[in-house]
Amino acid sequence: MTRLNLITLAAMANAPAPPKGVTIEGAVTPNTTLKWQAQSGAAAYRVWWRSTTAPQWQHSRWVAADAMPANQLTLSNIVIDDWFFGVSAVSADGYESPVVFPGDPGSF
Repeated sequence: MTRLNLITLAAMANAPAPPKGVTIEGAVTPNTTLKWQAQSGAAAYRVWWRSTTAPQWQHSRWVAADAMPANQLTLSNIVIDDWFFGVSAVSADGYESPVVFPGDPGSF
């Protein structure tokens, strides 16, 4: 158990900080757009989504840190009402931050 805890802590220490300012748009449209603020040390971001009844993330899409438009992704034909969304930052070595849900905690 101690070994597992140490490996987990080392992976978290090597990961970039989680994205800040994650927002979501898509009401009354067939598409969903997520935006976030860049984090130092992030080589890419991973946008996650899952069904509202699923216990784990089902889908993801990579976004390079230098992609244009920067720090956003539009998911075509993915309706905002049917899914939970999140964004994580990924380092060049592949270490990934925890997933951040859109909006401030408790703002829904």
